[in-house]
Amino acid sequence: MARISSINADELQAAAGRAEAAGDWKTAAELYARCATERAEMLALINSVQEGLSSKLEMQAIYNLVGDKLRDTFNAQVVMISQYDPLTRRVYHHYAIENGEHLNINQWLPVDSSRATIIRTKKPFMINLQEILKAVEEGRMRVIPGTQLPKTWLGVPMLVGNTARGVVSLQNLDEENAFSQADIDLLMTLTNSMTLSLENARLFSRNERLLWVLESEMELARKTQKSILPARRPRKNGYDFGSLIMPARAVGGDFYDFIPFNDHRLGIVIGDVSDKGLPAALFMALTFSLLRAECEKSSDPCQVLQLVNRYLLKMNAMNMFVTLIYCLLDYNTGVLTYARAGHVLPIVLDGKGRKVTIPMDVGQPLGLFEDVRFDRQQVQIPPGGLALFYTDGLSEAGDESGREFGSMRILKVLQEQRNETGKLICKHLWDAVQEYCGGSVHKDDFATLVIKRL
Repeated sequence: MARISSINADELQAAAGRAEAAGDWKTAAELYARCATERAEMLALINSVQEGLSSKLEMQAIYNLVGDKLRDTFNAQVVMISQYDPLTRRVYHHYAIENGEHLNINQWLPVDSSRATIIRTKKPFMINLQEILKAVEEGRMRVIPGTQLPKTWLGVPMLVGNTARGVVSLQNLDEENAFSQADIDLLMTLTNSMTLSLENARLFSRNERLLWVLESEMELARKTQKSILPARRPRKNGYDFGSLIMPARAVGGDFYDFIPFNDHRLGIVIGDVSDKGLPAALFMALTFSLLRAECEKSSDPCQVLQLVNRYLLKMNAMNMFVTLIYCLLDYNTGVLTYARAGHVLPIVLDGKGRKVTIPMDVGQPLGLFEDVRFDRQQVQIPPGGLALFYTDGLSEAGDESGREFGSMRILKVLQEQRNETGKLICKHLWDAVQEYCGGSVHKDDFATLVIKRL
């Protein structure tokens, strides 16, 4: 676009009206045509700037885009876009160009009187050579080394709400009164568009930084939680173990543990905290640690859970609860002795793939009741059979209509895959759930633990 003329569209329209009133139709038509052209060029310029700004989220790119447009549009050899810091009363020139040469001013400078006037009044301000010379002589305005003294200086505020965040200035080195009211109005319009984009970019940058911090913290939490869980499954002749845990978010409230006691006995834990995400992960880590500490003090699963429950009631500031099963496996007999605290029942298959009936009593979650009751049972894994412990992220996973995966589908997968390793059985269960759910979101944490007696 060519540089805008010093005669604005309003002046042209007024002149055209006078020519029309005087009967000079030819002059009136020419002036009206020029007026329409001026308005179209200004509108095109504003639209092009706004379209360009809409694609920019990096702040320096916004300064450069608008600065280049101002350089090409106005009758000015110098264009500067300056950020203002109210705490230090200094400015930083993010964009500065003189006679086509970019100025590298990599420092904050004291605000001069002209920009200070704009910051204070929040209005455009223009001065000519004599006023500029006086301000320089009095020390209220300084000429940047290597630059020329302008004959006209025009500045407009960069307003965010009722606060001036900076100044956009134009300088003409050859003429006084080089800028018209039309120039000022157009400069204000372009500056307002830029300031809005800068504020959006600033907010985006801040949110992006916060998101990065959050993601970093969540990644650390994920790694920390992963380090809590057993790194390796137990190895014991006559047995095969498998496990799989898939949090619904970066971290979750499902957990499991293998606690070796001696050559013939193994502690097994699987649990599910009532919430998801980071709060559940913190509560899970607390429960996990308490179980590890208390299981060394007693060989009675119910007594261990009683002690854990007592501590959780004292420390449960989050008002959460956890369901779990704490089980002791006797390697010699295949007998599982467990205390169930509100958790879903395990599934046991015999050597022919038939489901073994397991007795059930009342079992209440940990962290809710002082006089808590547990379901204490014993069940044997027959030779060639297996036991599955799992969380409700398996059984309650829903398809797009909300219908749950359910225990019958779990049993079907177990029976079909029972000759696979424990690790593969867990994977087959996860794959079956994913296929069943289709496009629906995985809403709950998922954990499975398989014990095969060979």
